Order: sequence, then C-alpha cells, then structure tokens
Amino acid sequence: MTRPIWEQLDPLTFNDGVFYVSAGVELQPRLPFWGHPGQPDLRERLANDRPHGIGGKKLLCLLCMRHRAQNGLPNRPVWLTFVEGPHRPTFRHEDGRSPHPEHEPETDTHKALKERKARTWTAVGGDVKVEVWRPRAGRRPDVLAVGPNLTVAGEIQHSKADARSIQKRQRALRKAGDRVVWTTDRGAGDIAFLHAVPHLSVPALSDHRMYLSETRLELGAGAITFEEQRCGWADLWTNTTRCPVTGKAAPCNSMHLYPTLNPHGYSRQKAATTAMFPCGPRPHLDHLLEGILHGTWLPYQHRGRVSWIPADAHATVMAERGGTVELAESGATPRRGGPAGRACERRYGEVVTQAEAPEAETTPLCCGKSLPGKAGEPLVLACQVCPNSPTYYGLNEPEWVRSGT
Repeated sequence: MTRPIWEQLDPLTFNDGVFYVSAGVELQPRLPFWGHPGQPDLRERLANDRPHGIGGKKLLCLLCMRHRAQNGLPNRPVWLTFVEGPHRPTFRHEDGRSPHPEHEPETDTHKALKERKARTWTAVGGDVKVEVWRPRAGRRPDVLAVGPNLTVAGEIQHSKADARSIQKRQRALRKAGDRVVWTTDRGAGDIAFLHAVPHLSVPALSDHRMYLSETRLELGAGAITFEEQRCGWADLWTNTTRCPVTGKAAPCNSMHLYPTLNPHGYSRQKAATTAMFPCGPRPHLDHLLEGILHGTWLPYQHRGRVSWIPADAHATVMAERGGTVELAESGATPRRGGPAGRACERRYGEVVTQAEAPEAETTPLCCGKSLPGKAGEPLVLACQVCPNSPTYYGLNEPEWVRSGT
C-alpha cells in the first residue's frame, strides 16, 4: 500500500511554503509566480482545483510541519484551503489558526515598498537579502540588511493587523539580534496597532509604482527631532508645560530637549558621515533607512509609542525622560495607572505622616503685567518673555541685565 504523500515529505528540505499535492510542487506565495515562473497559470489552476482543505487533501503547510519536526513532535499533515479574499488571496489553516505571513501573497504596494527598502539599503552599502529565513526568530523578514555595525530587519505592513501579532513578530525578530523597522502606507491616524514597535509611515499613493519613482517619500509619522528650550516650553509629547525631568508644573529653569516640528531641526540631521540621502525640510524614508542602518537614528518609547529620534539626542532624552533602546524594541506596551493605592503612597512611600508629607506643589499663575487678560490664569508661552514670570527666559541673568540698566 502506497504511503500518503505527507508521510513521504521531509519538511526540512523545503522553503516553508505550501506543498501543492496535485502538481507535486512547493508554492512560495511571496515570490513572483509563486516561485514557478515557468508555470504562469499555476494560480488559476489551483483556484479551480476544488475541493481543498481536509476533504480535498491538496495543500500542505510545510512551515507547520517544519516546526513540528524541529520540536521533535510526530509528523502529521496540516491541511490548507486557498481563499480568494476581498483584498488578496491567502492560504488558510483548516484548524482555524491565522495564516502565516509567509503564505500570504503580497499586494503590489507591499512589493513596491519592499523593493524601495532593499534598494535604499543596497545603495548605502548594506548587504541586502529578501525573504531570508532567520532560524532564531523562526521568521522571514521582508528585507534583511547587514550594515557595518547593525543588522536591520525591514517589515512592510500594508494592511491593518492585530497589535498583538505585530508585537509578537517584533519580539521574535529582536530575539534573532535584528533591529526592526516597520514601514506602512497607512495614515498617521490609522496606525495605532504599530505604536508599540519602531515604525515609519509614508503617504498612501494612488499608484504603487510611485513608491519606486518618487525621489522623496516624506514621513507622516514615526520620526521626531528635538530643540533645546528653557524649562516651561510646550511639550508635544505631554501637551503640557511641565518639567520633563521632575514632572512638576513649576519650571526648574534648566534647558531641556523638547520634541519639535521645526524644519531646521530636521535639516541638521545626518544619516551617516557621508550621507547619500541627506535630510530636507521634513524627514523622508530613504534618509531614515540610511540613518537606521548606520545607527544615527535610534528607537525611543514614550508613553507607549515608539518613535525614531537622532542618536546625538538619545542619551540626553533618556537621562531626562527615562527609557532605553531595549524598551523601545521590546514590543511591549507599558501598563497605565500603576499599582493600587494612594498616589502619595506610591510617590513617597507606604507610610507618610502629616509631619513628613512634603509641601503641596503650587501652580504658578500669570501676573497679568505683560498679558492683562491672563491675570491669575495658568502660564502660557508668552510668559517666557515677561521678566515677572517664573518661566522668564532670562531668569538666571543678573538684575542689571534684566532691568536694562
């Protein structure tokens, strides 16, 4: 009696694709013509070859069978069904599990952005490979670039996905020692599922070929630079004027780095010593990709959202606001709210007597001498030019300088 085909296959000798039993070939959905350019009608043939699934026994998941073999589990078939979805075809597991990204045929936009990444990293001296297997991660990143100091994995996310699956893939690739950068063409207001991982958002273009022809793809989200201002400046990250070090409303009169949208802050950034893609009035994709590969842009997590920031500001921002590169790359979302209990107990200790309790923080108010209509109200940015304000920019200058005598 002839053994079933799944018993005769050794999944370790294949490329983690889908085995099409009727044709006796392995399909790799992320490659042109599914890895068989000599059979351009293979997809149409498969779509008409019904039924699939457990009843049809025509499609085997080689990736699942590989995982079982590597974990020492007995060999068994894992059947798939080919589904023509509303956006793209996919190979669905019959046991209900989500499809593997390796088994989801790519859209034209996905392919174009992947080629843009590979082309940019190749131009700046990276050793680039596409869809290469990372054993420690158990994943195939879209693009892998080996630079002089870093190995960077580039992932493309064209469609909306579950945040947990994104974070899981981030942690897996990070385990392999790769710095990961996610790229999407979704708008800044529609990428909450990517906030916990280092990401870059480019504009959605009507024609996928424009992702390869446009000179600059300016970023809509994912990167920020800083400007140095005296304490009390409006903070884009907290939407307050509180001190980024102490968190108090009373300014400490020191200089801090604040996130900025000032175009001069971007134009001064260098992607490398001899940058091939200099930065313009706004950051753009090629500049960031070059900088990430050369380590001049680093990921930083603030309030559960990860952004790429210049390396020359990274140490100062960490010293003022906390955080590390490892935290930004962990793919974890920090818990909000903190442990149960009174806020004073969490801040000053479990037992705080009335005699030991610190003085209540007083919020400074506008004196009304420079801005009469603001008298008695909270300080505003204009108070920084008022000599009577605690946020006055020249507060530490001698009295004779402040009075102009």
